[in-house]
Amino acid sequence: MVEMSVIDLKFATVARVFGDDLRSAAAKARLAGFDGLAIDAITRTLDITTLSGTGFRELRHVLSAQAQQPVALRVESGAEGLGPKADVDRVLDRADGVLRAAAALAVPVVCLDLGRLPPAPKVIKPKPPVTSAMAGFLILPEPVVEAEPEPAAAKVDPLVVAHWQRAMGALGEIADRYGVMLAMGSTLSSLASLDALLKSVSCPWFGVDFDTTALLRDDWSADNFFDALGPTIRHVRARDAVAGEGGRTKSTMIGRGDVQWRLILEMLDAADYHAAVTIDPTELQDPPAAAMAGLKQIRAVLAS
Repeated sequence: MVEMSVIDLKFATVARVFGDDLRSAAAKARLAGFDGLAIDAITRTLDITTLSGTGFRELRHVLSAQAQQPVALRVESGAEGLGPKADVDRVLDRADGVLRAAAALAVPVVCLDLGRLPPAPKVIKPKPPVTSAMAGFLILPEPVVEAEPEPAAAKVDPLVVAHWQRAMGALGEIADRYGVMLAMGSTLSSLASLDALLKSVSCPWFGVDFDTTALLRDDWSADNFFDALGPTIRHVRARDAVAGEGGRTKSTMIGRGDVQWRLILEMLDAADYHAAVTIDPTELQDPPAAAMAGLKQIRAVLAS
């Protein structure tokens, strides 16, 4: 058995894996062995942001009756996120409603996909000079080395960055008002971009929604990611995929792709992660079967 504290993690799945009706989904998730549900805040059948106090109480009762914890509310901001081309006021208004609902339902975190982020500055390292030691037996005069300049960085539009910082600041004020954590990620941008944005706007209510397949699409290794963002992970979206060329991936069942689950679980343990792991097979053909198989696979890794 793997000696890790993450063996005590709570495992959830996405509510709509088991259908649009939350009462039925909660019952099916319990029978499948899950501890909780991540709930899409706005679906074709339910907009949680419009519920009254009575509606929130009824929803809490539906979940508790099936021993299901609401581990997260999920919401997207659109492809442009909070960028200059987006309707920022609309996105912030929606976020306000979702965070208000999370506070009313005692949901610990809201998972928000930020869309397309400003690119992270890329440091261009200067090439080292060729010395006689590097040239082997070829005798070369040692070059005169001047003071090494600072590495050049790729240009990032400061106006775009300033726009994002203002928008994120407003989002942080909303999260602070309701006392709810925001776990953020982006399926359209690099992990370096997410890291740069979050570090440019220091907010205690901001964290990371860790999509395990992001490591298959990104230039960063698992070590890079956990070194930079491990302590800020507030939710884990457990997915698997087969990695292709150019960062392309194809979703598959957990255990059949290229995600290194033992390594991920060990790193989560080292990062002292104790929140929910949500198995998300919503892109697969048979989500209920894939959710149950994924739960069995991860538990097998923990027990081996």
